[in-house]
Parts: sequence; structure tokens; C-alpha cells
Amino acid sequence: MTTQRTPTALGTEKIGKLLMQYSVPAIIAMTASSLYNMVDSIFIGHGVGAMAISGLAISFPLMNLAAAFGSLVGAGAATLISVKLGQKDYDTAQRVLGNVVVLNIIIGIFFTLLTLLFLDPILYFFGASEQTIGYARDFMQII
Repeated sequence: MTTQRTPTALGTEKIGKLLMQYSVPAIIAMTASSLYNMVDSIFIGHGVGAMAISGLAISFPLMNLAAAFGSLVGAGAATLISVKLGQKDYDTAQRVLGNVVVLNIIIGIFFTLLTLLFLDPILYFFGASEQTIGYARDFMQII
């Protein structure tokens, strides 16, 4: 038996149930991301060494910056989509969603190209040294 979600669930369901329904997937996603970073650090530390961990640590702010740009567009779009859904303007909400997907792809490509073009100066800005730049560069070119 499947349950259908109605657009009015936020106005009719209990807050505790809604909080669990909408927060648990976000918590799982954040936990998975943290575990990925921890496991990545463990493998790199054991496989390559301590200097490689330094290169990894230098790269994390740049990866967080990339994620922040995606979240920036997503958060703004989520607000607009929510308003349009509340107004029962489903066509506009759907069009906004499509535009956001395209915009995030364009921003991702632009950010990637710009980062790869200026990778060494960016990594030095984030604290890379002559000993760690090679590790940070290798990691960022893969990611």
C-alpha cells in the first residue's frame, strides 16, 4: 500500500511527523558525506602518507565552496518553487525547477573550468606549500 503526499501536508500534518519526514533524509545525506570524507582521509593517510592528508585538508575548503554555490542556487529556487506550489502555479514551479537544474550545470562547468585554470594559485591561497601542492593538485584534479 502506498501513501500519496498531498500538497497541503505542511498545513495539516503534525509538526513532529513532518520534521522527521523532511529532516531524516538530510541528516542521512550529511552523515554519508562526512563518512566519505573520513574514509577518504583514512585511505589516503595509510596509502600515501601524512603529507597527502595535508594536501587533502587544503582541498576541502575549495570543495565546500563549490557545494556552497550549488546550495545558493538551490535554496533560492526552493523558496520560489514553494511559493509557486502554494499558489497552485504548477507550470511555473516546474519551469523554475528545470531552469535551476540547467543553471546548476552551467555554474558547475564554469566553476570547474575556472578552478582548473587557476588551481595552483587557489591552493596556495588556501595554505598549500611546496611540499603539499602536488598532493592537493592531484586530489583536486580527480575530484
